[in-house]
Amino acid sequence: MLNKDNWEETKKIFEDWWSRSLDRPLIQIFAPRYAESVETDSWVFLRYYPDIGRAIDELLKQFSSTVYLKEAYPNVWVNLGPGSLSAYLGAELKFDGKVDTAWFQGDLSLGEIFDLEFDPENMWWSYTVKCTEVARERCNDKAVISFTDLLDALTVIGQLRGNYPTSLLKDIFTRGDKLIRALDKVHDILLQCYEHLCRAIDVSESGYSTWAGLWSRNSHFVLQCDTIVYLSPKLFDRFAYPHIVEECRFLERTLWHLDGPSEMHHIDKLLSIPELDAIQWIPGAGNPDGGDDQWTPLYRKVQAKEKLLQIYVPPEKVMHILGKISPKGVAINTVCRTRQEMEELLSQFQSIYG
Repeated sequence: MLNKDNWEETKKIFEDWWSRSLDRPLIQIFAPRYAESVETDSWVFLRYYPDIGRAIDELLKQFSSTVYLKEAYPNVWVNLGPGSLSAYLGAELKFDGKVDTAWFQGDLSLGEIFDLEFDPENMWWSYTVKCTEVARERCNDKAVISFTDLLDALTVIGQLRGNYPTSLLKDIFTRGDKLIRALDKVHDILLQCYEHLCRAIDVSESGYSTWAGLWSRNSHFVLQCDTIVYLSPKLFDRFAYPHIVEECRFLERTLWHLDGPSEMHHIDKLLSIPELDAIQWIPGAGNPDGGDDQWTPLYRKVQAKEKLLQIYVPPEKVMHILGKISPKGVAINTVCRTRQEMEELLSQFQSIYG
């Protein structure tokens, strides 16, 4: 692998982390190989569409200029935006390269969504598969290939309906039964796409990775639902929870993307799912970073339920936050601005954890 000499040893550490037998924190340290800062552009597959070769060239340049320490590794994320499944089902994909964001706009009725069938010739699905296959061929010995961000059935339906979240929320309150039937249909297609991508990636050989960057030998995916910020506990139980549980049972290893304080009112329900393995905490824009003491009660709650925890922490706060919580079962992701900062963090970490 590019700038990653101990990949076989690293895979063993990931397996120990997932099985809760790793006796230290899992830590992924990204640092610049040269004097410049770490280069990251996760939008190359849209920025250079349809030139897959150029997109991969740009990713390989990024990987070559980055140092991957401890459990960090080069990760090829075929990123078409959060909710690419909606594009596979007919929504328009819009990408703004100036602000680096993508979104999806549909105009379908619930009846039309219920009648949808997965089309393997869909333009964006074909492009996703081709990107994945070309990345696998060109990066086989250089980086890990990860899944695109399919998102969740409920939010995808919101994207397909258009005017998200207003149209979807109206459906929830006025056409709940019909929405449930559409949800079941889209969820089945989501799992179908996941299994197709498993074959495109060749997970039996390379293992499983996602945008979260936690490698697994067994089946794994990031679970999430942006729409739950609008749902009361009762509505969550009806429209989101059943499919979350189904996904946790379908997959061998699951990570829930807890996206900001607005999702916190569902944390107890999520933590009650026995098959859910881990919580990833993203504080959200405008909030203190993942190394702030404000989040310590949340981290301790997650750990008290014997769930794994992934957090993103600035390098200067890594050792501080590890001193506030149990280091076992924690995965720290941190990006160093300079090589000196990298060396100081690595020295501090190894002086305690080896």
